[in-house]
Order: sequence, then structure tokens, then C-alpha cells
Amino acid sequence: LHASLLELSKSRFEEFTSGMSVQRNGQDDDYAARKLNEFAAWLDNREGKPFTAIVDGANVAYYMQNFDGGCFNFHQLQFMVDALEKSHENPVVVIPYKYCRKSFNIQMGSNYQQQVLSAEERKILANLTKKGQLYRVPSRCLDDYYWMLASVSDQTRSRSGVNLDVATDDEDGRWPGTRPMLVTNDQMRDHKLGLLEPRLFRRWTSCFIVNYTFTAFVGSESVDKEIGFSTADFFSREIQSNQTNTGTAWHFPVGDWNLNDRFCVRIPTK
Repeated sequence: LHASLLELSKSRFEEFTSGMSVQRNGQDDDYAARKLNEFAAWLDNREGKPFTAIVDGANVAYYMQNFDGGCFNFHQLQFMVDALEKSHENPVVVIPYKYCRKSFNIQMGSNYQQQVLSAEERKILANLTKKGQLYRVPSRCLDDYYWMLASVSDQTRSRSGVNLDVATDDEDGRWPGTRPMLVTNDQMRDHKLGLLEPRLFRRWTSCFIVNYTFTAFVGSESVDKEIGFSTADFFSREIQSNQTNTGTAWHFPVGDWNLNDRFCVRIPTK
């Protein structure tokens, strides 16, 4: 996945700059891949608690904001971070650099407008930065590649070889599954064919991606401060087999059974 993202980031950067009146050279061509590698190195070398939840910041901030007065909502970002921390996760928010400026242009439907950050919104950014829970994706780079890469990062130094996955009997009540999880509602249709062969891509999305739902904020307020998560699969929904002392055991998901139940067939060696 890492190698695929590096190649795709280079191609996307070339597409982005091809129509611009800038001087292109070999160093420019490698800009996006180099920045993505720097992000990977930061994840591996940073100290402190490992991240267990990667948040697609733009996806969360724009969630359900397609109404008059909608915006890139920083209060929704803070709401998501607070909810994850209450669930004993350690989140990091990945957002494009433009949204960290004092003002930026956004498109809501067919309308373009300028959004100027309030003091409260700047405070949210400052607090996330101070806590080490914000990563700004460099300009001209696609943030999708960053949060996808973060989901499979080893986080070598902070993890120190510890398995971050959560078992079904977790004492803190965390939902079981792979960590870090990727919190997004992005369907990633643009990346489906370019990253991995279909079976591996399907397995990655089912194991890592956590969808969410909440009532949209209007400014800093929401009428319902509840959030729902559609957790990733703890067991793969594909047919699988494993070797045992007496032969091979095949595990078949069944459509009208519980998600974690399987029909098991054992085929002895003799």
C-alpha cells in the first residue's frame, strides 16, 4: 500500500501542476512522494502514545454541511476527537494545509465563499496542534493518501512492538478490531482501482474503516450531541481456511447469521 500511495501521489501531483505556469523539474515531480515519505517517517519516529484512530478531517468537518450557512466546521472535528477519546482511543486529525489558514475559500454546492476563522475555531486548531493530534497535509498534496498511509503505519517508536488491535473482551469496553482504525465516510471510489487488487482493497476497507453519523452542527451548536459509529469487521466476511492438526477448516460467512458467526467445515487429511 505504501509503494502504491507514493506512485499515485507523484502522478496526482503531476496532474495538478501540468496546467500551472510553473517551472517543472525532477525535484518538483518528486515533491508529493517526498512529502508523503516525510509523513511516514514522522509516524515512525514520533514519541508518545501511538495513534489508534486516524480521522479524515475534511470528511468530518464537511459532514452534513450542505445547507445555507454550512462551512468547514471545526466544532465537528472537536466533537469527533472528544468522542474518540471518551472511547479510550488516541486520535490524530489529518487535514489539508489550506484549512489551517486564517481564511480560505470553500465550495458549498454551486456557491464559492470565503471562510474566515473565528477565535474559537483558531483555538480548536491550536489545542489539537498542542496535543500533537493534528497533521497538516502540505499544499498541492492529496490528504487521502496521508490518512490511508497512517492506517497501516507501524508507528515504530511509539508502538514499541506492542499490538494495538483490540480483543473482544477489552476491559475498557472499546469495540474490538484492528487499530489504528480509519474514521471516514469517504467511499474512496477514486482510489479503488489504483491502490490494490480488488480483493486486498476490499479486505483493507472492511478491516480498517469506521463510518460515523451525527447531527450536523450549525456553527458551534448541535441539537443532538450523540454520535454513532459503524465499526470495522472483527472477522473478515470472506471465505477463509486454516490448517489444523487433523486437516483443513473452512469458514463460510452466512447471510442471515450474526456478522461474527461462521459455518465451519472441517476436511480431514485422511
